[in-house]
Parts: sequence; C-alpha cells; structure tokens
Amino acid sequence: MDELRVSPFLTLPSELIHHILSFLSLSDLHSVGLANRALHQHSLQDTLYQPFVQSHVPGQTVIKPKNSTWRELYRTHHPYWFIPQNKIWFADNAHTGKLLISRYNHHLNTIEAYALVAERRQPTFTTWDWNPEAIIHTFSPKIRLDLNVPIIRLDTAAYSSAEGSSPYRLQREVPMDLHLSPRASAGLYSRLMLTKPWPPAITTAATPVWPPLILPSPVRTRNDSATHFRDHSHRPANTSELSTASFRIRKWMEFASRSQGVSMRVGEDITTWATLREESYRPTKQKPWQGIWCGDYAGHGCEFLAILQRDGETPLPERAEWAMRARERQGSLSSEESWSTAPTEAEAMDIEGDELGALHEHLLEDSVDTLHASVEEPCSPLAELPDEEDESVYHGSIEAVKLTGDPNIPRGEYTFIAPDIGPAGLIRVATEEIFKGARIVKSVGHIAAQGFRDDDFMASQLILISHDRLAQYWETFGHVSFYQRVNLDEFTKVQ
Repeated sequence: MDELRVSPFLTLPSELIHHILSFLSLSDLHSVGLANRALHQHSLQDTLYQPFVQSHVPGQTVIKPKNSTWRELYRTHHPYWFIPQNKIWFADNAHTGKLLISRYNHHLNTIEAYALVAERRQPTFTTWDWNPEAIIHTFSPKIRLDLNVPIIRLDTAAYSSAEGSSPYRLQREVPMDLHLSPRASAGLYSRLMLTKPWPPAITTAATPVWPPLILPSPVRTRNDSATHFRDHSHRPANTSELSTASFRIRKWMEFASRSQGVSMRVGEDITTWATLREESYRPTKQKPWQGIWCGDYAGHGCEFLAILQRDGETPLPERAEWAMRARERQGSLSSEESWSTAPTEAEAMDIEGDELGALHEHLLEDSVDTLHASVEEPCSPLAELPDEEDESVYHGSIEAVKLTGDPNIPRGEYTFIAPDIGPAGLIRVATEEIFKGARIVKSVGHIAAQGFRDDDFMASQLILISHDRLAQYWETFGHVSFYQRVNLDEFTKVQ
C-alpha cells in the first residue's frame, strides 16, 4: 500500500527532480522541502543553492570558499546578500554624504564595502573660442576605492557576535570593529543595523526619509529617531519586513582608561544608507547619459552624482521653473543679453504690460554686468545636427542629483536639470574646436549659500560632449564645469 502512495514525481530520476527544482525561488524550494522527507533531501542538493548565491553578486563569478558548500555559503550571509547585490550605497551624512561600492570577497568569505573617492588632478586652463572670457579648467579625476579602511565587513565572526536584547536575530546589531588595535587607547566602533521600509501612503515631502523623494526608489526608510534607532520598531522582525534597499551604521569612539580600567563612549553617529535600482542609472541605447558621474566642483573638489534620464515632462522645482520661464522671456531682449537667476516670489507672479517691462529692466540690472556671453538660439536648430547623429536619444530630461555634496548644495539635492534635451531645448550645436559637434541644451543649475540657505536656480547650458563626458556653462559666473562618467564595474570585482 505504501508503494501505491508514492508520488509519481518522486519516481523520476534524481537528476531530473533536481533540474525541476532549480526553477523554484528560494522560498518555494524551502516550502517543497517541508512536504515530506524525500523532497526535503532533494531540496538540500547543494547545486541548487549556487544560483541563489550568484544572483546576489552580479558581474562577478563567485568562487565557493574551501571546506564549504553553496548552501552553507548562502546561509552564512543570509539575509545580507542584498548589500553586494545593489553595488552602490550613498549616505545621509549632513551635507557631504559618502558613496560606497559593495562586493563579495571570496578570498575572505566576507561582504565588504569601501568608500569611492576622487582626487582632482592639477588642472590646466583652456580657452573657448565661442566665449574667450569664460573660465575653463581641464578635469581628469583620479577615481579609486579607499581600501585602507572598509566601511562594511561582514563575516561569520560578526554575525555570531550580533548584539541586542531582541529575540529576533534580524533586529540585532552586527559589530564591525574595523579600526581597533590591541595597544590603542581609543578605537572606532561600528555596528550595522537592518531597516524596515517606510509606508509610501504616509510619506510626504516633509517626511524625513532616505533616499530623498527626488531620486527614483520604490522603497524608502525613515532616517530620524528620537531614540537613535534603539527601539525595535525601526528594525525587521523577519525577512518579510526587511528592506533590501537600505541599512544603517551606528558608529562611535571609545576611549580606554588604563588606570581605572574603564572605557568612555563618545561621538555616536548614525548613518542611513540607500541604493538605487540599477535600471535607473545604467545607460541604455535610448538613455545613454544615465549613470554615476564624478563632477568638478572647484574649491569643493570632486563630488559624485546620479544622472537620470526621464521620459516625457517631469515637474520642475518651483524656482527652477521660474528660471526657465525667465529664459524664455528673453526672446524680447537683445541676443547678447541673458537672464541668469530665478525671479523673486513677487516677480514670479503673472505680470503684463508695463509691469512686465519693469520686470525685464529689473532682471537686466541684476544680471547683465556679470554675463560674459550670449545665449544663441538659431531659428532652425535641427538643421545644424550632424547627419550621423541618432536623433532618437534626444528626448525627455536629464536630471543630476548629488550623491555626495558640500556645504552649499548637499547630498540628495539637484545640481542641474535640463528639462528637455530634444528639439524644444536645443540652443545650438557647437562648431568651436573644444566642443565641436556637441549638442548644447537649455538647463538650470542649483546654487545656494553655505548651509544650503537661500537656494535658487540659475540659467545654464548643458553641453553633451559625449556619452561619458558632459559640461555645464554657468552663464552668470562665466564658468564651465565638467562631469565624467564613473565605470562602476572597475570597482565591484575582486581579483
């Protein structure tokens, strides 16, 4: 009778059963393993777990550590595999932020992440025939990982030392004591915490969440807490509550007193980290400028930004909209005059007749003394496009959001916006040698006083030099700044 009850599925050869099981998700594989003893044994087949490990380490062939199985490797780092899977992580540190590159290190069997840094090499001055008075310095940054100190290092020792009073493992803080010396009287301690998504239904522009709303992300987490995230309500009790798009790091200094045998903990800081979906920053044939870029911010050095290409029209920040409208109104002015900044709130009101003339005069008085060149808008811009140019890529907008920042424009804020890189936004196609053949489109640049006070947008021109290099002409400042694409694949692989 027992033989009659055997499922026909289990009479199949083991190789065929394993092949069928290989199409299941991890949760479905676990569910099948609970059906009966025979299926449980089949679900433990080690080769079934290799794809689950590999899927979390894109762009790199995972090598299994010695004396380990694929199943053991997966379980060791579960549920932290999402950290190397997402590759890039950016922080909410006040003003400056930080950008991490995460990866799996098969040599050490660790999940690790290092800060991406850029050095501004000594620039040289160059001239622009179209505007000889413009200030242009070359930009060739040296971009590298800071391998001296990892920001994240997760291994079996870290997981086994997880701290916290919660009975749930995922709510405990995982120690990453990366900067300790046995003889040092002080050490920098850090702990990694998992997060829960913040409900989109109760998220508004005033809600403190990370990543900020201007970045595309289906999942955000709250990044303020009266208890410094010590209460368990901010942490997942199980994997169904887990956010795989964010985590936190608690960091502090600890000083030891050798005479009294006690230690003192000071300077606690909590940083929330978020990622971007790869499809939002990976370039495609139709969106070739998407990506992670490094920009030249002069005295502030190099900063990293996400350049996003959006389809169709997207709402602009209010003052950016004012700056664009001010640019459009300049059609009634001389071709050698340009408006540079958004009007004040009073000037942004609909004004007609004599009031419009007064507004023209007021803006010119504020801006014309600082302008060095005109904004030329040919009557038939399409006629100037090179024959070999693929016109289909020129559509929608280009938005640049800082992933790292400075005291003026901090991380998580726009740095420039080109609302339409298509025919409606085209200013001209450059014929001068330095930018020859580059499409130049209308844009606005973000400016502010220190502490991100009195932020505003001013008219600028985005110069599409190539798919890996951009420039922005700040009309009021008479300055050209450059942006260079970052090759992420160069930093995510472990040799």
